[in-house]
Parts: sequence; C-alpha cells; structure tokens
Amino acid sequence: MMQGTLHPAPRGRDVVLEQVRIVGLSLRREALVAAVVLGVVTLVIAIDIVHGRAATWFDSDEWFVIGLFSFLVPFAVWRREKRFGPAFLWTLPVDRRRLALAKVFAGWVWLMAALACFVLWQLALAVLSGVADAETVPLVAFSGATAMYLLGSALVLGLRHPLRWLLGTAGAFFLLATLNEALGRAENGMARMFAWSGALRWAIYGPYGIDTLLSSRTFQSAVENAATVWWPVTIFLWLGAGVAALWAAASRHGERRRR
Repeated sequence: MMQGTLHPAPRGRDVVLEQVRIVGLSLRREALVAAVVLGVVTLVIAIDIVHGRAATWFDSDEWFVIGLFSFLVPFAVWRREKRFGPAFLWTLPVDRRRLALAKVFAGWVWLMAALACFVLWQLALAVLSGVADAETVPLVAFSGATAMYLLGSALVLGLRHPLRWLLGTAGAFFLLATLNEALGRAENGMARMFAWSGALRWAIYGPYGIDTLLSSRTFQSAVENAATVWWPVTIFLWLGAGVAALWAAASRHGERRRR
C-alpha cells in the first residue's frame, strides 16, 4: 500500500510572492489600457511643448484622481475571484484570511509600482517641457493612495455585492443631501431629520476629511506651517481606518474549524 507524503504548508513569503506574480498577470489588460492612455497623453503634451503651451499641464499637482483610481483598483484585483463560497483560491493550503491579505498586499505592490511610473513619467515630461516651477504629483501622495486602496479592498473583500452597496450608498447620500438643502431653504423643521448629511459633508470637506487626505494644498500648508497638524493626523486616521476595515473584512474569510 502506498503511503501519501505530507508536504509542509507554504511559507508566508512564498505565498506573498506567488500572489504578486498572479495579480500582476491578471492586471495585464488594465496595464495595457493605461499604457495606451499615457501614450496618447504624451503625444498631446509633446505637441503642446512644441507650440509652447505645455505650462497648462503642470499648473496643478492635485491627486484626487489618483485617490479615486486607488479606491477602484481592488475591483480589478478581485474581479476574477469568487470571494464567498467555494472557489479555487480558497483551496490552497493556506489560511483563508492570510491568503486574502496576501492578495491585497500584492495588489498594493502593483499599485505603488504604477504610481511610481506615473510620477516618473510626469517628472520627465516636466523637465522636457522647460516649464518654470512645474508642479507634479509628489511621492507623499502615495500615503493617501494607500488609504483609499485599503478602504476599497475592505469594501470588495467584505461585501458580496460591493458595487451595489457603493452605488446605492452614494445615491442615498446624494438624495438626502439634496433633500436637506431643499428643506433648509424652505425653513422646514423636518430638515433636522437630515442633519446627519452634514456629517457626511464634514467627512469629505472637513479638516480630517477626504478632501484633506487627497489635497496638495493641505500638504503644502503643513510643510510651510509647522503648526498645521491636520494633514499628518488625517493620514494617520484614514490609514488606521483602512487597516481596521480591511482586517474586519478579511476576518469574514477566516478558517472555521469544528472541534
């Protein structure tokens, strides 16, 4: 009778490296689309450089679009995986929560690589344009991008239908904000029922809101004025919230062993 050989569980480093490779392969289509878009934009900027109109491309270093892109990357990372129920990913000899976190980390690695390429691309064009005091996206924007990526990963990993929740929540907030404004203008006492929509506005535009997290103006103010602590505290709070949300989402996939 043949005896089966028990192989040791793969090391954590090997799991992470394999997930980095797999995620990189799964994002080839998105990388190709991004390369085509950058190629077209490069051509347009080159034409403006020749005609002396390149200054308009380097008059702002806002990274709100980068934050939105980072939030949506997890949807591409997990689009081929069945996150709940039986799936090939969960058949690997690794704890499901560890495997989920390894995949999230792999997506973050490729996101950082993509952003680094974008920053270098923008810096190279700024140098070639010869624009004085050209403004480009600084490396410090990666902290905000990381926070948004963690929140996006928690949404995708923790919910069965994250896109429905995202669109539904956004629509509900927009509707309530509109009603709040309309009732406020009418001086109707029912406007108090929608006062919590003001909290949403504060979460977006307040001193510790998303606008502060993804605003270069806040960063510049923090550098110029040492007393300004909003931006670093905002980064810490949003990163902490992202890590906590991701851990809670990954815990839904923890192994359930019966004794």
